[in-house]
Amino acid sequence: MIMSDNYFDPSSASHPDSVLRLSSAVHRFAIPFINPKDQISFEASFNTCSKSHSNTIAALQQADNRRREIKAAMASGKVIHSSLSTSLAEYIPVVNQILLSCKFQPEVARLDKHVVFSWSSGIEYNKHNKSREFSDSEALMFELVLSIATYALSESNIGCDSCVDGDFPRASRQFAKTAGIFQYLGEDMLPNWMANSVQHAELENETLAETRVGVCLAMQHLYMAMAQQMAVATV
Repeated sequence: MIMSDNYFDPSSASHPDSVLRLSSAVHRFAIPFINPKDQISFEASFNTCSKSHSNTIAALQQADNRRREIKAAMASGKVIHSSLSTSLAEYIPVVNQILLSCKFQPEVARLDKHVVFSWSSGIEYNKHNKSREFSDSEALMFELVLSIATYALSESNIGCDSCVDGDFPRASRQFAKTAGIFQYLGEDMLPNWMANSVQHAELENETLAETRVGVCLAMQHLYMAMAQQMAVATV
């Protein structure tokens, strides 16, 4: 550090500050994005099989409302991750409810309108190439998995914001939460989905990174390490 009565070099930080900056450096991942051209409506798609069930109609309307909020949050110039996480936390249980209804009552799950979910990857996003490649699927499980992965990465971005603010305990909790979500995807949800798919190899090799077991397990370990990293920075 160079310091005198007349000169101070701001780029030359004191030793403790330098160590703190180094020990708290983390990588911020982009989030997956819903295709802006995606005009899906659960209520319109399940109109015939739901019109005599008020609770089902309410769930479908709630899913549509939350999904519109999520798309709007993604379309804004700067994503507010706290708001996005709140919308995703409300959206995910409703999508899961629709999925379970289709699973256990397939005879009534007749679509009035074709449904194709379209997402781009956040993990694979390259900031030097602003264009996003979207992957399409008719599977409700695809929508659910991408929503959960987006929730995980949005929570991790909240952790990154806390790290920048110097709130390392909160950052540690956020990263630990993110690790738990990716663990659930990698150890439970994705293996079960792949086991029930006749195109197991194709799904694992051709779809988005967030839907691959190996990637989710790797992200789990990364965020566990980052949570521990924040604990070190707090000392």
